[in-house]
Amino acid sequence: MSNKSTGTAFEREFAQMLSDHGFWAHCLKDNANGQPFDVIAARNGVTYVFDCKDCQGESFKLDRIEENQHNAMVLWEETGNSQGLFAIRINDKVIIMPHKMLSALRDNGAKQVKYSDLMHYGRTFERWMELRDKLDKQVVQCW
Repeated sequence: MSNKSTGTAFEREFAQMLSDHGFWAHCLKDNANGQPFDVIAARNGVTYVFDCKDCQGESFKLDRIEENQHNAMVLWEETGNSQGLFAIRINDKVIIMPHKMLSALRDNGAKQVKYSDLMHYGRTFERWMELRDKLDKQVVQCW
């Protein structure tokens, strides 16, 4: 399977994972100008954007973040939305990493992020979902 088809398969799998947890999730179609995100998802009035990266090996290379992806996530946040996120599959785990964290690491000279650092700075998908569920319960209680 090619890198592109492996990545597309992961995007679909990730959208299904979100859907299985009550999100409306949609994979954005690749286009000639480059797509800004791979998956957009919403639940309980909050919309999230994700870029999906399927990694082979023990690290995520930061040069895999394309300029159009970086710019789209910056603009997404600047227009009042939640922070842009990366869903990185590595060592059979999906780790959710904020775009800002990956940008900060790159700005500080990092070329790649090791698996252990992804686990430190990010959250596994399961932990990220636990936190979303807690936030949703708090919002309901406020009503």
